Amino acid sequence: MTTKQMNFFSSLLSHKEEVKMLFQLMHIIHLLTVILWIGGLAFVTIIVLPMAIKNPDALGKVLMFQRVEHRFAPLARIYNIVTGATGFVMVYQTGWHKLYFTWAGAPLTVMTAIWVFWFVMLWGLEPLVIRKMLDNMSKGGEKMEIETVFARMNRMHWMMVFISLVAAVAGALVAHGPFSM
Repeated sequence: MTTKQMNFFSSLLSHKEEVKMLFQLMHIIHLLTVILWIGGLAFVTIIVLPMAIKNPDALGKVLMFQRVEHRFAPLARIYNIVTGATGFVMVYQTGWHKLYFTWAGAPLTVMTAIWVFWFVMLWGLEPLVIRKMLDNMSKGGEKMEIETVFARMNRMHWMMVFISLVAAVAGALVAHGPFSM
């Protein structure tokens, strides 16, 4: 697109309309990414983990879960970054950042805290701790009670689904509920 064409299209919209369009675009991208992210987490929690747990072969459990985890984890990291970027653009574009840690901004604060939790999980704990543990287990180098490990992982995944749904409820309250801004 040439500069002349860009100037033409820019002149069609007022600054206020451009800001509104940017917000709407960020909101759509944000929502779609959250749907993919929580949907993937729920799939792993509701379908994959129970299938792995029912596998009678200990190594089979680890390998099955590891195959899915190695495919989903990079996507979850991308979803985390996109969700954070679009969320922060919307927060600062609207001035909602001034509401952090206030009663009016409680759902916004909750959503952001949950996003930070996920950031730490996906970019810190998961690659550094959990993946190494699974890799060691799959190689047979570390002796752990496999049933205990998968029971803990199952509880942890259900907790993560729950807090993700709390963030989704907070988002609905910000957008449409008594806390709507």
